[in-house]
Amino acid sequence: MNYKSISVFLPVFNEGENIGKAVLSIKKYLAKRFKDFEILVISDGSTDNTNEIVQKLEKKDRRIKLFTRNKRLGYGAGLRAGFEKSTKDLIFYTDADNQFDINDMDKLFPLLGKYDIVSAYRIKRKDPLMRIFIANVYNLLVRLFFGLKIKDVDASFKLYKKETFDEMKLITNTGLTDAEVLIKAQKQGFKIGQIGVRHYPRLHGQTPFEIGSRNIFFALVKPKVIVDILHEMKILWKDLKK
Repeated sequence: MNYKSISVFLPVFNEGENIGKAVLSIKKYLAKRFKDFEILVISDGSTDNTNEIVQKLEKKDRRIKLFTRNKRLGYGAGLRAGFEKSTKDLIFYTDADNQFDINDMDKLFPLLGKYDIVSAYRIKRKDPLMRIFIANVYNLLVRLFFGLKIKDVDASFKLYKKETFDEMKLITNTGLTDAEVLIKAQKQGFKIGQIGVRHYPRLHGQTPFEIGSRNIFFALVKPKVIVDILHEMKILWKDLKK
């Protein structure tokens, strides 16, 4: 691998029960593979102890950096901030819920010789059934309307060459931002590779996208999340037609 440095960022909202483990596991992994790396935590209006935990880690290691905002702007806005603030040759992002194993990054690096972006897909996704169903519908809509042939577009385990973002202007603020990057990268001629990685149940906390318990079936995606994404799909469609 010719790339010598990497930025890893995590967009978070109220992940106090998970963030410490997530950051430390990423740090341990990167320290064995890169001399030059940074871990960015993009806290989107967190109101629990997430920021305090990261601040303590930040004081011990300058490669860990916390970026906060008082008002919650949305998951996509967190992604955009992470892409903008990342400074290294490679950019990787994942969530702080510990549903992925950071060691599976080893599967992504070899594909950089052929691809500019490596987008993972979840093998045996461990989420409530209704959430998986809605995600499948969402993936289908993205394929139909934008021609993006990605198995698992919203999987939060992606690796990018930094130059992918040199000429890219992102406009969305919801979870659609993940797809927007891939759609615009594909349009600009960048190559996207895919590979399967392991996925695990969320053991602590709850995603801000869901209502109800994390029952294997009854956890539902909030209606507002669905409406906002559909609205931004319309905006993105118009933007791509310019």
